[in-house]
Amino acid sequence: MNIRLLHPAWDWILSLLFLSIFPFAVLLGLYYPNVILEQGISHRIFYFHVPVAWVALYGPGISSICAVAYLVTKNRTWDTLSLSANKISLLFAIGVLFSGPIWAYLAWGTPWDTTDARLNSFFVLVLSLVAYFLLRFLVLDQTKKYIFSAFLSLFCSVNAILTWGAIRWMDNPGNHPSSVLGKKGMDPDMRISFWLGILAYHLLFLILYRLVYRLDKIKAVREELSD
Repeated sequence: MNIRLLHPAWDWILSLLFLSIFPFAVLLGLYYPNVILEQGISHRIFYFHVPVAWVALYGPGISSICAVAYLVTKNRTWDTLSLSANKISLLFAIGVLFSGPIWAYLAWGTPWDTTDARLNSFFVLVLSLVAYFLLRFLVLDQTKKYIFSAFLSLFCSVNAILTWGAIRWMDNPGNHPSSVLGKKGMDPDMRISFWLGILAYHLLFLILYRLVYRLDKIKAVREELSD
């Protein structure tokens, strides 16, 4: 268990960046950009909902890379890194599930559009992440647990890719808007607030990832010593 995420000095660097950027990004999203008239003040949720959703989709990708590394090397550290990434991804995904219906109800008049491809595919992603942790809890054999978890991580990453492409690769019958990176783009005030929010929540992901990985690593070491 000797793989280090980053040099310890990065704790200070990331913390300083986070404390400098995150509060400003949140306040900027709440007060600076103009709102879309059809949605009113509920549009402010956009500057939380979308950045959090991006991180929730990236997490399974990071986890799957670590899962493949575990399958190749059988080094327990890669399983721990994969586990930590999925924990953060599930946390952010829950944030999406809470913020999305609030925005949807105020914007569309319904908290969940059952015909929307993006919403349904994201819900499947959440279910696959929950299944990942249920599997780790139910499978007692350690070797089988790590192998099954690795393959389920790959499945979660496939779900994340399909969720990302749900509004890009098909005609979406639901209410979900098209990609924010589409041809029309965003007004300058929205663009500044959006990209600063993206940076802020990615910094939050990195900090949480380092903390969760350390806790998972300590637990893994204890399990190895008790074997």
